[in-house]
Amino acid sequence: MIETTMRLNKALSWATEQLSESCDRPRYEAELLLAYHIDRDRVYFFTHDDPIDRVDEFKELVYRRASHEPYEYIVGHVSFYDIELTITDGVLIPRPETEILIDETSIIIERHNITKLIEIGVGSGAISIVLARKFPHLEIVATDINPTALELAKENIDNFGLSDRITLLQSNLMDRVKLNAQMVVSNPPYIAKDFQLDANVAEYEPHNALFGGDIGDEILIEIVKETKSRDIDWLVCEMGYNQRESMKRIFDDIGVDGYSFYKDLAKLDRGFVVKF
Repeated sequence: MIETTMRLNKALSWATEQLSESCDRPRYEAELLLAYHIDRDRVYFFTHDDPIDRVDEFKELVYRRASHEPYEYIVGHVSFYDIELTITDGVLIPRPETEILIDETSIIIERHNITKLIEIGVGSGAISIVLARKFPHLEIVATDINPTALELAKENIDNFGLSDRITLLQSNLMDRVKLNAQMVVSNPPYIAKDFQLDANVAEYEPHNALFGGDIGDEILIEIVKETKSRDIDWLVCEMGYNQRESMKRIFDDIGVDGYSFYKDLAKLDRGFVVKF
């Protein structure tokens, strides 16, 4: 017999069991999915045990997560920094580590009065939107090769009323950019092609936003060289935890005024700042 109703506690128990092999925190993710389904906060479950409607729809959400589909794609939104963004499959999900890149970028913008900035690989628009909100004087040109990402970035930029300050271009790196910028910021693909990713990433997120080449640092090196060739003063870029030495080599080879590396919350190397 098909179940048409289910109470909250039973739904949570069932979902937790379904997610036990696909999630590190199955109960927590079960609560998130049910909260999304009934449009309530998770604290509601502590004091209520109502029957839920559309049980089949809730089960479909759980089955999708049990198949390793990222939670953010299922619910269609993602929290990042101090904002919430629309997200869709085909576009990289913004990570908490990238919030550190924004903090590093913000320090330079404030200290050196940066007014014109290029973002390479805009994705959902997360970085450009946060920076534009933090710095009302900032003019941004943001590029991506992925038309799906550009379409989503436009939607998010429009939602925040920033279309007059962030210009989107479909471009490989900065090929089509004319802006005379003082700074470049990027969270580019930097994973080696043979690196084994978790199923929720490998099976669902766009590979062209993840893999940076055979070794992984190829696109990073291109960005460094192109930024220098354009006489742009600053570059802030995310990188892989094991790419510090290869990036140091390229900085020393091409000659820069200075560089530093920053770490993520796990104390792993996660990015660099270059002054040309």
